[in-house]
Amino acid sequence: MISTRYARAIYGYASERGNETVLWKEMQVLTKSFADYPALRKVMNDPTILCEQKVHILITASGVHIHEILKQIFRMVVNNGRAGYMENIALMYDNVYRKAKGIVIARLTTVEPANEKIKEALALIISKETTNQIEFQTKTDPDIIGGFILEIDDKRLDASVKEQLRIMSYEL
Repeated sequence: MISTRYARAIYGYASERGNETVLWKEMQVLTKSFADYPALRKVMNDPTILCEQKVHILITASGVHIHEILKQIFRMVVNNGRAGYMENIALMYDNVYRKAKGIVIARLTTVEPANEKIKEALALIISKETTNQIEFQTKTDPDIIGGFILEIDDKRLDASVKEQLRIMSYEL
């Protein structure tokens, strides 16, 4: 709840200044840094590390040459004692931004890497159901045996062979 409130406030502040997209890109870099370096979470929650050091670490984790507004946000969050929430704030900012801009993430899982023709066909089908912009994220998973899994927001279409076998096994 705290992270969501901060993310909404940050989006509103950045949006008023026309910098919401710049901040979104920089927050994505920060989110990736948290994922790549788990020790970053520990540092943000460590009470023995000075606030200014935490701010400097967040700036470095966001790509060093970041917008001044994001530096101000880091200072505010850290000085309010919320440095431990920074990863979740960045994740929630992504959600708030995508919702405001009408961007939907479609996650496609296949056995082999999906080619552009498949993505375009799925995008065409999805676009008939929504007016939102669609961003594809693809991954491969040999465990599904064949077919695909398509996830959009909280909806999931599991057309994998593994799922079909599970259903048949259950029915038998």
